[in-house]
Amino acid sequence: MTKADVIKANTGKVLNFDHLTFWVANAKTASSHFVTRFGFKPLAFKDSSEDRPVVSYAVQQNKIIIIFESPLSNKSEITKDLADHGDFVKDVAFEVSDLDAIVQKARQGGAVVVKDVTEENDKNGIIRYAVLKTYGDNTHTIIDRSKYNGLLFPGYQALEDDPLNELLPETNLNFVDHVEGNMADGTLEESVTWYEKNLNMHRFWCVDYSHDLVPYSCINSASVINQTETVLLSLNEAAKGIRPTSKASEFVKALGTSGVEHIALYTDDIVSTMKSLKSRGADILSWPSTYYDLIKEKLKDSPVNVAESIEELKEQNILIDFDERGYMLQAFTKHLQVRPTLFIEIIQRRNHRGFGAMNYRWVFEAIERIDKKEADN
Repeated sequence: MTKADVIKANTGKVLNFDHLTFWVANAKTASSHFVTRFGFKPLAFKDSSEDRPVVSYAVQQNKIIIIFESPLSNKSEITKDLADHGDFVKDVAFEVSDLDAIVQKARQGGAVVVKDVTEENDKNGIIRYAVLKTYGDNTHTIIDRSKYNGLLFPGYQALEDDPLNELLPETNLNFVDHVEGNMADGTLEESVTWYEKNLNMHRFWCVDYSHDLVPYSCINSASVINQTETVLLSLNEAAKGIRPTSKASEFVKALGTSGVEHIALYTDDIVSTMKSLKSRGADILSWPSTYYDLIKEKLKDSPVNVAESIEELKEQNILIDFDERGYMLQAFTKHLQVRPTLFIEIIQRRNHRGFGAMNYRWVFEAIERIDKKEADN
């Protein structure tokens, strides 16, 4: 490779999350669930064809777009993957600059190019994209939208809003904060290197990594981020800890391979968002009351000023992680499908870029308090 080739290859950049693609047994039903429970709006629909026996439904909320795809043929690749994994996140798509340079660098770096640079067009312009294989059976679609003003992709038709959205409260989910994947044992470093080599991303350091939390989390973690810090990916693999198994190994066993464990959606007001999600019937994880007693004690010695009351957090099943500079709030849905794999995180940040790692320890300590109380009685 010449020096000019190296410079050219490094010009490609990941700009933003573009959309997520779920492969599911019933795209119509799955997309409706995100509308009714999470407050998304129907965005677009793409019918099947002889060359493409797949139906796609897309939903949107602010900057978050999710496409649900289902096969209409037993010969479809989707059919095989659904048999292997159940419903799962197949693709995390990024909007990029200099698509050709990224594909060139990825190919030279040994990445598997599932689909080479492809152009599609309609009256709204030209869209260009390619598909790269990443961990497990997952892919990244990288997209150049600079010459396209259409709804999503050529071939999609706009959908009308669901009338339920006029009756139910808005959830005000703004954008994808991060996507977290669980890796098969021994593949974490390999996956991090893949993003550094192929997508011009770099390791992201956060306050979580300054704590020794492996005994409580039972995972080793690393993160990568793009140059403008708008695309954050967290990666985990199993580690030995207090519990006999790790959530990472349990996930990989349930899915059958490495994959996306959860998607974190950002809100500016998590208390209001959680109230709305509950009123819509979203299935939310709850926590022991002793966790909030513990938090009250820890905040007494902290300089951070938390705007939300502990009672509000307790009522809405919200966890808090903090340091001397700021804090973050997070809540979680239960698993979205039969297999214990994918779930959704709701997150709000106030000068804190962590992932809530201390909550592994604090929830563990809260459960220990319950056990001690029961033992004393």
